[in-house]
This record gives sequence, C-alpha cells and structure tokens, in this order.
Amino acid sequence: NNMIYKRLRYPDGGIYAQIDDFTNPIITERINTYEDLFFIKSLKEVCDYNRVKNVELVIPCMFQQQHDRRFEENQSFELKIVSDFINSCNFDKVSVFHPHSDSTQMGLNNVHIIDNSEFVSKVLDDIGSKPIMLSTDGGSYKWINKLADKLNYESEVYGASKSRDPQTHKLVQVIDRQDFDGKDILILDDLMVGGSTFLGITKMLKDRNIGDIYLAVSHVTIPSPNKDMEINFKKIYTTNSKGLDYNLNNIEVIKMFDF
Repeated sequence: NNMIYKRLRYPDGGIYAQIDDFTNPIITERINTYEDLFFIKSLKEVCDYNRVKNVELVIPCMFQQQHDRRFEENQSFELKIVSDFINSCNFDKVSVFHPHSDSTQMGLNNVHIIDNSEFVSKVLDDIGSKPIMLSTDGGSYKWINKLADKLNYESEVYGASKSRDPQTHKLVQVIDRQDFDGKDILILDDLMVGGSTFLGITKMLKDRNIGDIYLAVSHVTIPSPNKDMEINFKKIYTTNSKGLDYNLNNIEVIKMFDF
C-alpha cells in the first residue's frame, strides 16, 4: 500500500529519489544509516514539489533510539538530532514500531506508535503453549502487562527487576521467584544487541523448575548476537524491522513490514 519509489545513484555515488506512483502517500523505509535518513527527506521533497498531501512516514525501527539522552556533557544527543531532522521534513504523520523509550514519542512531531501486539500474537500462536510472559526490568513490565490485557492473555505475567550491587556499583538482574511450576517462559523486550541481558536471565532461571525458554524482541540490531543464545533459548523471534541476516540458527524473523 506504499507509494512506488526508487533510490537511484548518480555516477559519483550521490543518491536521489524517484517516485513513480503517488497514489498511496505512505513511505515505509528502514533507517539504518544516515544515508537512509537523507533518502526519506529526498522522497518528501518530491512529494512537496508535486503537492502531494497527507504523506505518512512509517519507521520500522527508530534510528539511534538507544542514544535517547546525552550520556556525557561532551557527547552528542543522537536521537534528538535524528528526531529534529525527521521533523524538518514536515510529514503529516510519523508512525514508529515499538520504540525503545518515550524519548522517541516525545521528540517526533505528529507521531503514532505501532505497538508489538500483532507480532507477539504471532509468536504465541507459533509456541502453542501458554508460557509465562517475563519482563527484563520494571519498565518493560508495565508495557507487557498492557500487552497481555490487549491480547486477553490467560497466563501469568512476571517481572525481573534490577538492583545495584554495593560492591561493584553495577546494576544486576534479580528474579525473586524460585519455582515456575515447570512452565515455559517467554521473555519479551523491545530490542536486543548482543544478548548479554537475556543470557543473564536464563542463567538465573535454569534451576527454578522451568520448561523451555523463548525470546521475542521487536528489533535485533546487529547481525551477530552472542552464539550462546542458541544454547539457552528454544527459539528467538524478531521482526524484519532491521532487515539483517543473523548468525543464529534458532532465530525466526516474522515479517511485519512489506519490503
């Protein structure tokens, strides 16, 4: 249902946009690089020149969303830079699939959030059992509860948490339940980079009377997560929001966007 468009290159490597059909003014584009970011501006420039109205941008995975604050005074605030750039395009609507934090929603104009309910519904259909939904921290526990309500999910939702180690001053994962009654576990989160957080949780779960462990993350942001993810998870689910080929044999990419 998108506009029909192309990314073309000049002989010197510069890009430009060509739109062949303006009928459905929706641009669905992965923004994995700064070149991708400039390409959407090129597409919008063509729309503006041709007086196309009600143009929507759909972002499968928000670019630079983990850089959602200024971590040090002498470092750049990348999510703000990207959000300001997208705002300068003046889209009538910007739809973002399952962003990492509220900073995305706060930074973008005319924003609409696409939740992960359709994705998780497909995951649950594939698993077939009624696993316990497990969050990785207090923040994700809130949206997972809302998700369970939306799906009318008739099984438990349980949350891990984090505490500060007084010796190392580092945050550590905590799960205060000792027995999961032999049930399967589905860990849910918005994104995965290498997988260390999830491997830490599986290590704690091993001796707590569990069934199989599954993982569903809306975005896997690098092509080569830790290979131990194959050992510790029965299956890993993600979407095609990033469009990467992954090095894990137990990962299933569920198509949520037409590319």
